[in-house]
Amino acid sequence: MKKWYRLAGVVTLIAVVLGSIRAYQLVNQEPLATSSSAADETAESGLTLKDVTLEQPDEDGNLLWRVHADEVTYSPDQKVAVVTNPDGELFQDGEPIYRVKADRGEVRQDGESIFLQDNIVATGVQNDIVLKGQELEWQPESDLMVVRRQITGTHPQLKASAQEAKVYNREGRLELSQNVVATTIEAPFLRVEAEQLTWLVKAEQIESDRPLKVEQLKDNKVSDRAVGQQGEVDLAKKVVKLTQDVKLELLELPLEIFSQVAIWNVEQAQIVIPEALRANQPQQKVQITANRAELNLDQQIVYLTQGVNVVEGQKSQLSSDSLTWNLDSEQVVAEGNVNYRQINPPVTVQGPRAVGQLDEETVVISGGRVVTEITP
Repeated sequence: MKKWYRLAGVVTLIAVVLGSIRAYQLVNQEPLATSSSAADETAESGLTLKDVTLEQPDEDGNLLWRVHADEVTYSPDQKVAVVTNPDGELFQDGEPIYRVKADRGEVRQDGESIFLQDNIVATGVQNDIVLKGQELEWQPESDLMVVRRQITGTHPQLKASAQEAKVYNREGRLELSQNVVATTIEAPFLRVEAEQLTWLVKAEQIESDRPLKVEQLKDNKVSDRAVGQQGEVDLAKKVVKLTQDVKLELLELPLEIFSQVAIWNVEQAQIVIPEALRANQPQQKVQITANRAELNLDQQIVYLTQGVNVVEGQKSQLSSDSLTWNLDSEQVVAEGNVNYRQINPPVTVQGPRAVGQLDEETVVISGGRVVTEITP
């Protein structure tokens, strides 16, 4: 495919001042030339164009990029053009997709890529994303825009920071890497931290196959935290799903929960744990295991089912088919095959239902046949 780009501006030779020359160039893998024979004589020392617009079309004539610059200086071999204060547009299928500006940049002779440096601002025409950084590279044939170094990004749904961003505009995908921090714009506020994060802009979702941390912020303070080895966040529904070595921390209660899967509906203040879990409440020295749990964070109630086992320090143990745990009042209601054992004095009580108060270490077994065993 032929590579060429066009330029228009006022030509100023570095070595020899020739005055203002308006030029329109077509380049096809050949050194640049001007309409002045003096330009050819000084090409080896490079030349400078002022007030220039550079354009790169594809083989069908559709623009790939267009950049206006205060000044363009060509290398002695005229294979690289250095631009000052570039301000222009990146195109896809003949339509502008990003407006870009920077302090300086470089254009290679073949026009396959354009490099911008220092104080980069790239504004999405179609997706409302604004990316800022210190380096930008546009590779139109690969549908890839890369922004590097001290990146910040804003969008109506999300703001983020990282060290590198790869933008695949056609797919609506943005890959952030290195010290990634993303925060939602609207309440309930979430902050996501990871070393690598993929933002699917059109699908309104962020995901990572690397360890990530998701925190809920209330009054600029962390109220709840979830950590997993991989996960995803539905930005529209405010639903977080984490997998592999998941740890939940409800800091206001406090309560810690460990599992392999957790689905956190932040909007509805609910957490579903569909697999085996372990929960710790450090203040009461309570440990609970079960095969499934649901949490209502607003009401501070935990519903546990399937093989529930509650251990309170070295004092007592309670097992049942299901358990409702009120974290505020410390009351537990156990149902189905209830078995309660107390260490001192040694007592075992079995029955269909039990109501207990964890902070007072009292349990009442009721309903149907109740069996009590007291060990002298």
